[in-house]
Amino acid sequence: MSNINISVDCVVFGFDSDLDLKVLLITRNESSDSFDTGKDHVSLPGDLIKYDEELDPSAQRILKNLTSIDKIFLKQFAIFSDPNRVKYLKDQAWLNTYRAAPDERVITVGYISLVNIQDFEPDATFFDDHIEGEGTRGGFYEKCWTKINEIPQLAFDHNQIVDTALEFLKKELNHQMSSILLPKNFTLPQLQKLHEDVLDKKIDKRNFRKQILKEGVIVKTNATTKTGKKGKPATFYQFQDDQNL
Repeated sequence: MSNINISVDCVVFGFDSDLDLKVLLITRNESSDSFDTGKDHVSLPGDLIKYDEELDPSAQRILKNLTSIDKIFLKQFAIFSDPNRVKYLKDQAWLNTYRAAPDERVITVGYISLVNIQDFEPDATFFDDHIEGEGTRGGFYEKCWTKINEIPQLAFDHNQIVDTALEFLKKELNHQMSSILLPKNFTLPQLQKLHEDVLDKKIDKRNFRKQILKEGVIVKTNATTKTGKKGKPATFYQFQDDQNL
């Protein structure tokens, strides 16, 4: 009977200056002589956990090693245990190249991560980590932010993991999460667009502004900027908790 391995996969959400909710994806930037395992093998940041570590530290380690992101919001949202998680030939070929025991079953724990894209530069990262029984799988990984409605076919069951993470974010989105994704000073249209992207629906502008101001979780700042064709000043807001930072 083969062993059962545990891995973690991180769905990193970011919101950029173009007012788009995006997901961070990685691609291994190398290939073997017989099969181009790196080409088009786009995936979420993830890997096996080590034998001597717990899940949360493992997620933090893997995320930092593969993306250079450290000390950010991380939360478990689901477990993926389908015995047929690896069903595509290119995924099987990738496992044959980089896993010591490619036929062993892997159960993965999904983590959701939130970052402000403006604070993160998606350059290539060299991943060089040793897992007992697996050896060291080094290589460069390219990283890119992708709009949630433009995500390509990902490796393994990672499209399902992203969809599940989005559903989790829809249910759990709160002001703390919004404050992480948005810049410290933001406009009401930015806040509304973030909610529309997460909820995947249009929101009435007047009702949204009335509700968010009624809750008293944001405060108006003195900062303004000219925007629009007529140069109408846009007012910036902050979350209450951010004013003390």
